[in-house]
Amino acid sequence: MTTARDILSTEALIVNPEMPVADLATALLAGGAEGACVVEDGRLVGVVTAMDLVYKEKNLHLPTVFTFMDAVIPIGWKKAEEELEKIAGLTVAEIMTARPVTVPPDADLHTLATLMVEQHLTMLPVVEGDLLLGAVDKRAVLAAAFPKRG
Repeated sequence: MTTARDILSTEALIVNPEMPVADLATALLAGGAEGACVVEDGRLVGVVTAMDLVYKEKNLHLPTVFTFMDAVIPIGWKKAEEELEKIAGLTVAEIMTARPVTVPPDADLHTLATLMVEQHLTMLPVVEGDLLLGAVDKRAVLAAAFPKRG
């Protein structure tokens, strides 16, 4: 049975929350990485992916409003506020996913695949206690699921 420990990358990209977004983009492109683990004071505080950077380029959805007895009532304002904050983010901390989904080193391949598919994740940090061991990305899961046949 293949586990996260078997396929994790110990060379996963690790960034600081204060890193500028432009520097993150450069690092992801240079390393061909899908994302990075965000570490502060030796502990995992988030995950940031290429999709978080792509998100910055999306169109902002403005909230819908309706009028009832001369009152204007916005619907979806909170979501629009969250989108705007992420689009305007200048540092990793402002665009990352805090409290990311993580897995223990003994998580099996099926668990990894299920989490990635059901939660639309491109990478999973592998942690043991507070210690970040590395990360498993979708390429590692694919390679484990379909090993080279010789």
